Amino acid sequence: MGELQKQLSDVDLAYQVLAEKGSPMYFRDLIGKVLEGKGRPVVSVAHAIAEVHTQINMDSRFVHVGKGTWGLTEWLPQRGSRAVEETAATVSSDANMRREKLLAEIQQDFPAPGLEAEEGE
Repeated sequence: MGELQKQLSDVDLAYQVLAEKGSPMYFRDLIGKVLEGKGRPVVSVAHAIAEVHTQINMDSRFVHVGKGTWGLTEWLPQRGSRAVEETAATVSSDANMRREKLLAEIQQDFPAPGLEAEEGE
């Protein structure tokens, strides 16, 4: 297996590492596994990390899942699936509730014109 890994491109090896793990990985850990799998001497670790990170970032098979963590796009729910629709509805509902709460707070701080005169009478 080691010889096959050396023949793969860095980004293909990153894909293989993630596919075998089955869950997202922090980019430094992922790239470390790639460099380890290639088994070639690295002159500049920072340059090697930047190069592999750029390749992963440009490859549509990978998705950034937050806080420096990368996964595979094939792990994401497919568009049109019920899970995606439910998630979108929940996010939309949460956004509407936050918007309504913010509007209520603003209205409390700044009463509508004309109400101030009525209160003073």
